[in-house]
Amino acid sequence: MKRDFDVMVIGSGPGGEGAAMKLSKEGKRVAMVERFARVGGNCTHRGTIPSKMLRHAVQRLSQGSEAQKVKYPDLLKLAQGVITRQVDLRQGFYDRNDVSLIHGRASFSEANTLRVHTDSGEETYTADHFIIATGARSYHPADIDFKHPRILDSDTILQLKDTPKVMTIYGAGVIGCEYATIFKRMGMKVNLINTRPQLLSFLDEEIIDALAYHLRENGVILRHNEEYERVEADDQGVRVFLKSNKVVFSDVLLWCQGRTGNSDGMGLAEIGVGLDSKGNIKVNEFYQTALPHIYAVGDI
Repeated sequence: MKRDFDVMVIGSGPGGEGAAMKLSKEGKRVAMVERFARVGGNCTHRGTIPSKMLRHAVQRLSQGSEAQKVKYPDLLKLAQGVITRQVDLRQGFYDRNDVSLIHGRASFSEANTLRVHTDSGEETYTADHFIIATGARSYHPADIDFKHPRILDSDTILQLKDTPKVMTIYGAGVIGCEYATIFKRMGMKVNLINTRPQLLSFLDEEIIDALAYHLRENGVILRHNEEYERVEADDQGVRVFLKSNKVVFSDVLLWCQGRTGNSDGMGLAEIGVGLDSKGNIKVNEFYQTALPHIYAVGDI
């Protein structure tokens, strides 16, 4: 049976893009399914590129002692310019390599059949192989109201409309530490709450100590071995009640604790693809799922 494509890739972040380009150059008929209107995935629109652009801008401004005068929305406008150029660059990759771009939300109806849901309806496609590269998103505990405008995650922080004076960052992983340095250089008071005894434990001890030293020297308030008991937000700010009986008050809360795989609504369990408790797809050493013709790469 001749199917519509040799391979369908779901998700146009770095993992999906790299796979699509390689396969196309090898002569395969490839389609890219991207949920959003523009290619690039989380890396381009909500993760690596925006945060690196913000960090770079603040570093340059701080060399001239201007960082504390700049408004956060102004920095976001700079980041949007870089994002637009990146999208145009990446769109060119698909055009030049004859990769079919399909915009919509993908779900499996059968092991070799993909439904793509769009605003105007639904289309069905078949392929011999599939690569799932849908990435991950910030984990949202059920007891925290992420609909409140003062409670943000690594995605919604890029939609902040003003410049807060005090920020609490819950979670001192890579994302939390990076945003702590960015916002502190802008003159904000930053509380960085770490649920572990030290920062970034996968690094060398000397690097960890140096990072903690420089954060403290620059005025970031580090709180190790702390966990939240509850979070309350109102028009005045956000209170994080810690299990140690401390209460941390700030204008906004940036939640940076944990990630969840973007696998919901894709019909994966129904066709036999295994998932773990965090929504990540289980794979073998070759990135194959329980169905050998379906692969998963990247954060998912």
